[in-house]
Amino acid sequence: MHGHDVGVWICEGSGLSLSPVLFMQAVCPNPIPRPLRVKWKTAAAPPKAFRKEGVLSLVYSECGRIPPWPYHLHLLAPQAPIAQAFEQESNLQDWSIAVPVIGIIVIFDQKYDRPPTTLSWNRLINRSKSPQPETNRSLTWARGQNLPYVIAALGYEDASYSVQQFRSRYDLSADIPVLFGSAPADPRQHGAQGGQSSGMFSSMFERRKVTLDGDYARAVLGKLYQLAERRK
Repeated sequence: MHGHDVGVWICEGSGLSLSPVLFMQAVCPNPIPRPLRVKWKTAAAPPKAFRKEGVLSLVYSECGRIPPWPYHLHLLAPQAPIAQAFEQESNLQDWSIAVPVIGIIVIFDQKYDRPPTTLSWNRLINRSKSPQPETNRSLTWARGQNLPYVIAALGYEDASYSVQQFRSRYDLSADIPVLFGSAPADPRQHGAQGGQSSGMFSSMFERRKVTLDGDYARAVLGKLYQLAERRK
């Protein structure tokens, strides 16, 4: 640790995708994100999904000092296979994370988003009423952490989707920043490049042609910093 170290938690709101990893790579391409395991902190038994090992498997990136942050910045995200169990059964304070997590980024990727169909039963019944806000597991979890959070919405600008529509859909108040960004490239179109695979999750951390815009990722982090400063 370097003194004044802080963490930012990144979670995927629209399905199991590599968006958190792509975000980390966009902000700080070197060193590449790596696996990290943190222990269950409380005296009680861990949730059932984590009881065997008592650890939480994370993706981790150490970014150093990135303006406007005056801190040594660490990015963390739950590994995709356990993200749902983590958000359903525990909170950040339950785990022995070495740095204080001071903010959350929730990523929505339009490609993986699954809005209710226009022919859904609820919509047929309530078609004369205004649409009701949707419940999203990751967003509900983020709201419960008592930390500032920012929404990174990827690809919605290409789908004729306005920021106000997005806010209304998830009942986001005006003080919650929503930043639209370009969708990542499709890895199935471009393929992957890099070294040999060396483990179960190695493909997640290899160099890929699929990328997320670095300026956009840093803008999202900058907005989160502004919120964190207001909380002081």
